[in-house]
Amino acid sequence: MLRNHLFNIFFTLIFFGLFSLIISFYYDDVSRALYDPAIFPTDKSFDLQACQSWRDDTRQFVVSNENKAKQITVLMYHRVIPEDQLNDTHVQANGDLFSTIILKSEFDEQMQILQDAGYTTLTLKELELFIQGNLDVPERSIVLTFDDGFKDNAIEAAPVLRDHGFTAANFVITGAVNMYDSAYKPGEYQYFSVDDLHNTCDVFEFESHTYNFHKRMEDNTPYLIGKPDKLVQEDLEASIVNLDGNTQAFASPYGAFDKENIQLFKQLDFNMAFTVIPGTVKQGTDIYQVPRKEVLANERIQDFKEKIGLQDGDT
Repeated sequence: MLRNHLFNIFFTLIFFGLFSLIISFYYDDVSRALYDPAIFPTDKSFDLQACQSWRDDTRQFVVSNENKAKQITVLMYHRVIPEDQLNDTHVQANGDLFSTIILKSEFDEQMQILQDAGYTTLTLKELELFIQGNLDVPERSIVLTFDDGFKDNAIEAAPVLRDHGFTAANFVITGAVNMYDSAYKPGEYQYFSVDDLHNTCDVFEFESHTYNFHKRMEDNTPYLIGKPDKLVQEDLEASIVNLDGNTQAFASPYGAFDKENIQLFKQLDFNMAFTVIPGTVKQGTDIYQVPRKEVLANERIQDFKEKIGLQDGDT
């Protein structure tokens, strides 16, 4: 009896020892299996502060009164997809691309136009200072922005920006960021992983596009307007935590906002907020209603040039 009892104890200890060893060996795999990729935790940050310090380094441009910008265009993009990766998910019923999808070849050509014409991409802090009248910037200055934080921004757009020496702001739905990386599948709606953020933080400055409120209610009202103010505040606060406390800028999903939202942006110490209302930015522009011009699918090069104020023959 005693021998059997000791054997059972010994067997139990060996079993738990082996089980613990297996769990520790496969800890990452187990964690991934248990992790819900649909939502990033509200109390965790992306730990981006070290690699995002460049966005706070304001450049002092040497420009004459004749060569300083009087107005600045802010461009808005969403997705960048190679033509050979297009499938039915990218195309509307009439056969046209969804307006938010830009072919990679077109995006590359647009960036080449900007580079050839001598454009400088500004950070959002530099744009803020320009609006306030506290910074002169070159006449051919521009701000590039992306909304939603799609994975193709990291895989397709970031290398193009890097090759042309440009930077951009990326407004991220922070709750949609995946804690673990996954294989890139252009035909799916994939969002940034934390690895993607770190791998592109030399090109993108990451800003808030809500935590999990890029949605509409049953009557089609955007969450930012339709949900109670307390819930909107909690959502935005979660996005700020994810972004390491960064409150440089906010972009409203669908471009929808109201007076209460603007008061909340101020209360949460956002320096500026962006709309989807077309227009150019000038000194004195409402810092919480900064206009942007969306670059649409299948735009002609002439359309793009007109959008940025570049005339034929300009170099």
